Amino acid sequence: MRLELTGRHVEITPALRRLVDRKLAKLERLLNDRAVSAQAVLTKERYRHRADITLHARGEKFLHGVGTKATWATSLTEAVGKITQQAQKVKGKWQARKRRG
Repeated sequence: MRLELTGRHVEITPALRRLVDRKLAKLERLLNDRAVSAQAVLTKERYRHRADITLHARGEKFLHGVGTKATWATSLTEAVGKITQQAQKVKGKWQARKRRG
């Protein structure tokens, strides 16, 4: 999966990149390599850390999640959790169509 990482008012360090990669690896396993690309925009506003993630899956499915918390880890966890719910719904539709055929 291709990852495009953008930082607004924050420098993207290797540790921050590894954290994003680790969080998105869960989604990649869930979607069984159907994830094509992901765009992550990390924004820092005073005490808030905002993670805005858009994931492009096969079949023109775009999954989007936003997390705003006090640390990068918790904001990424919140955003990935929202995308995980969307991914499970899409995956269920894919499997239902497969069983019906």
